[in-house]
Amino acid sequence: MDKSNLRNRGGQISIGSKEDGAIMEMFKIDDHLLIIKEFAVYELIFADDIDPNRENPDLPLNSQKLLFEFGTESEIFSRIFLLAKRLFKAEYVDASINIADSTWLVVDMLQELSEMIKEAEALKEMEQQAATEYDLRKNKGLDHATPSIINIKTKCKTIFQKLDQFYQAQLSLIRKFYPDFSEQSYYSKFLEYLQEKYKAEDDFSRFLEEVLPIIMLSRNIRNCLDHRRNEINISNFELQIDSNILTPTISIDYNGSQLKKTSLTGFIQEMIEYAVVIAENMLAFLTSNNLKKNRILPGNVKFIPEEERTNKYCKFAYWSPLGEGGFYDQK
Repeated sequence: MDKSNLRNRGGQISIGSKEDGAIMEMFKIDDHLLIIKEFAVYELIFADDIDPNRENPDLPLNSQKLLFEFGTESEIFSRIFLLAKRLFKAEYVDASINIADSTWLVVDMLQELSEMIKEAEALKEMEQQAATEYDLRKNKGLDHATPSIINIKTKCKTIFQKLDQFYQAQLSLIRKFYPDFSEQSYYSKFLEYLQEKYKAEDDFSRFLEEVLPIIMLSRNIRNCLDHRRNEINISNFELQIDSNILTPTISIDYNGSQLKKTSLTGFIQEMIEYAVVIAENMLAFLTSNNLKKNRILPGNVKFIPEEERTNKYCKFAYWSPLGEGGFYDQK
C-alpha cells in the first residue's frame, strides 16, 4: 500500500490531557485549527499543511501544539481572545481588514500578557514566602534577618518588558484597522490621529485619552529599568525605624509619569487588570469604528447586560435592533 494514501484514511486523536478539560470550541484561523478546551488551547497541525505534495510518507498525520495553558474557564482568555473571535467576523467588519492577521496579533497579545502574569505570580509567591520565613525566624527567637527577594529588579524588568510588548502587539493590531497610522508612532500619536479623524468628542478618543497615562506609565517603567535610570526606585523588603518590615515597593517620576511609593506586587496586579480592560475596550472600538457599510444586519457593537450574556466574561457583541430589546450576536 502506498504510504501517501494513509493520509486519506480516517482516524482519531486525543487533544492534550484530561486535566485540560473538555473541548469547548474548534476555531480556524486561515489554515490553522485551534482546539479550545476548558483549561488549555492547542493548535492542530495536519501533515498535508506541512507537506501538501506528500513527499514524506513518514510524516505524522497530525501534530498538536500547546498555545495557552488556559481556556474557556479563564476570565482573561474570555475577555480578550474569545471576544476577538466574536467580533472579528467577515460579515461585520470592513473587507479591507485582514481578520486572520488581526486574530494572530490577539494571540501575540495574550501570550505576552500570560507570560507577564506567570512572572507576576512567581514574584508574589516569593514575597509571601519571604514574609512567612521572616515570621518563623521571629517566632523562634533567631537572629534578625531582613527578608529579601533575590534579583528583584531583574524580575521586574522581565515583567514590565512583557507588559510593554503586550501594548506593542496591540499597536500592531490597531494598524490593521488603521493602516495609514504611522509605523513609527506610539499611542500618544494615535490619540492625535483619532481626534483628527473622529473629532475630540468621539467615544474612542475619550477612551484612549483616559487610558493613555496607564500605557505611558508602563512604557516609562520599562525604559527606566532597561536603561538603569535613577527616576525609578524599586525597593526590596526594608527594615523601618519602628522595627517593622516594609514589603517591596515601586515609585517613578519620569517623562510625565508619576507614581508615589506603593506596593510593588499590588501595583503589578493593577497593571494587569488595566491591560485587560484596555484590550477588551480596544477590540470593541476597533470593530465598531470599522464596520462593513453594506452588512446584512444593521446595528453596532454594544455592551451586553450581565443577565443576557452567554459568557459572563465577554462584555461586548454585535447588536441589531431586532425584536424586543434587540439581538446580541454572541456566537
